[in-house]
Amino acid sequence: MSSFMHADQIRAPLLLIHGEADNNSGTFPMQSERLYNALKGHGATTRLVLLPQESHGYRARESVMHVLWEMTAWLDRYVKHDQKK
Repeated sequence: MSSFMHADQIRAPLLLIHGEADNNSGTFPMQSERLYNALKGHGATTRLVLLPQESHGYRARESVMHVLWEMTAWLDRYVKHDQKK
């Protein structure tokens, strides 16, 4: 919960990707949802992607491809864009 407690200090754009069925006791999907809502409440740039039927590790080909697409789009928008300045 430490990142949730410091959501007001997070300034960089943050992409959150989480398996919707994650049963790892330290990383329940609710934690990502709470962090996302806290960040949005503070006006931060963030995106939450929940992968259906995926646990802590992503196994389905569709999920892996979706993660790669999300990461590429995010990096193109927020990292590549900043380097052009």
